[in-house]
Parts: sequence; structure tokens; C-alpha cells
Amino acid sequence: MSLRNLKELTIIAKEAFSKMFLVAKSLCFLHVTNTHVFTVASLYGPSMLPTFNLTGDWALAERFSHKLGKVGAGDIVILKSPVEPRKIMTKRVMGVEGDSVTYVVEPKNSDRTETIVVPKGHIWVEGDNIYNSKDSRNFGAVPYGLLRGKMLWKIWPPKDFGYIGKKEQNS
Repeated sequence: MSLRNLKELTIIAKEAFSKMFLVAKSLCFLHVTNTHVFTVASLYGPSMLPTFNLTGDWALAERFSHKLGKVGAGDIVILKSPVEPRKIMTKRVMGVEGDSVTYVVEPKNSDRTETIVVPKGHIWVEGDNIYNSKDSRNFGAVPYGLLRGKMLWKIWPPKDFGYIGKKEQNS
């Protein structure tokens, strides 16, 4: 191998290392952004009808306001399931610690309601479709530590693109 070939290989290796370093930095940036700033959530299932469709909706969620205590009644959040920790759920916050929440116990069978005061460090979440949602009515108030983000924008399908605001609560 000649000196000229060695110089060419060195130049190629330096350029390849430079490109790989750029790719690694980009992937680290995406990871930090997805973990701590914003994430795209793929939504499916009947529990949030009519806000989200059965399949195929995507939404942008921010991941910092729940850490700052900026989640309130009416917000749509993503959270870990308290029953199945590997499952991520999308629900609407009905009450935060200290709030009094009245809910229908068995919406399919009766109109019987109960009222609960949300304990400290917890939130009460329900799906918009109360007839087909596993939520706080089934497993109780959810620890604040299970929150993973707050929904901001519906981004797919394009016809539904837009801001996801708070839903007015019935009092």
C-alpha cells in the first residue's frame, strides 16, 4: 500500500466519521426532544370518541407542563395505565387534587352517580366516551407521576388538524 493510498483512506475515514457523528448528534437531539419536549402519539380505540377517531389519529403532545403542575380539568393527557404499566392511555382530566368529581358509576346500566374528592398527588381521568372507556371510574384516581404529557394539536387526519383545547366541564 502506497503513501498516497493511505492518505486517501484517511480522508475517507475522517469524512465517514464526521457523517456518523452528525447522524449520532441528530438521533440524540430527536431522543431528547421526544422524551422531554414533544412527542407524537398514535391514538386508537373507542374511549375518546368523538374527540378522536377509532383508528389513525395522531396528536402532538408536550411533555413538560405536567412536570410544572400546569395540567387541569378539561385537558387531554397521555399517561401510563395504573393497571397495565406497559400501556399508554389517552384520557381527559376531570379533576385534580382537592377537586370534587361526580361521575356515573355504571353508565350502561344506570344513572347512579357518586362523588369523590381527588386525593393529594392524584388526578381523575375519564374517556370522552363514558360507555366504552376504562378510566378512573374503574381503577380510581391516578397518581400524578403516571402522567406522560398533555395533548396540544391533532395532526392527523389533515381535515381535523388543529389545536386541542380544554373541554368545558359540566358543573
